[in-house]
Amino acid sequence: MKCTQCGTQLAAIQKYCPQCGTANESFAEPLPISPQAQKRMLITKLLLATALVSGIVYFAFTLTRNYHPVIADQPSVGYGTTPGQNKIQSRTITVRIDKNDIVVDVELITAGGLIRFFDPEGIQTVPIIAYVTPRGKIVTAMSISESCRSTDFYLQGNTIHCASCPSYWHMESLEAYACCQKYYPDPIASSIERGVLRIPLHTVRNWRTRV
Repeated sequence: MKCTQCGTQLAAIQKYCPQCGTANESFAEPLPISPQAQKRMLITKLLLATALVSGIVYFAFTLTRNYHPVIADQPSVGYGTTPGQNKIQSRTITVRIDKNDIVVDVELITAGGLIRFFDPEGIQTVPIIAYVTPRGKIVTAMSISESCRSTDFYLQGNTIHCASCPSYWHMESLEAYACCQKYYPDPIASSIERGVLRIPLHTVRNWRTRV
C-alpha cells in the first residue's frame, strides 16, 4: 500500500506516513487480546521455556556424565553405538586363551551388541560380558549381580539390565536406576592389540564376588 498524499510505500502496521504524516487509510487497530488468550499464551511460553531448560540440562548432564573409573581407562574403538529402545539380549560365544590372556576378536563385540563368554578352562565359573558404549568405550565386566545371583544381562537404550530382576544401570557410569545399587556387572580392565581384545587371565581368575 502507498501513502495517498506522497506515494511513500507503507506497511500495514504504520498508522501515519513517515514522510508527510498523512494518515494511513488502510491502517486497522489490532483487536484486543482476551484475558483467556493472554493466559494461554503465557502458559505456552512457560511450557516452551521449561522444555528448553530441561533439554539443556539433560544435554549438559549427558556430556559431563563420568565414566565408571575402570571404564574410563578402557580402550576405545573410535566410534560409539547408537542406543535404540529394542532389547538386545546377550549372545554367548566361545573364546580362547593366548599366553596369559583370554582373547576375543573386537569385531565380535562391535557386531554382537552384548557378548557373553566363559573362562575356556573353567577355573573361573562366573562368565564375562563385553559391549561397546555410546561413546565408543569397550567394557569388559564380570557377568554377575550378587543380590539376585543373576549371571545374564541385556542392553536397552543406554542402560544395561539384569535379566532376572528389575535392576538396571547406565552402561558407562553404572549409576543405578533401581535396586542393586552396588551390584552391577563388575568392570575389569582389558586392552586391544591388533584388533584383538585381551583380558588378563589373572584378573579373571582372581576376581571374587563382592558379597
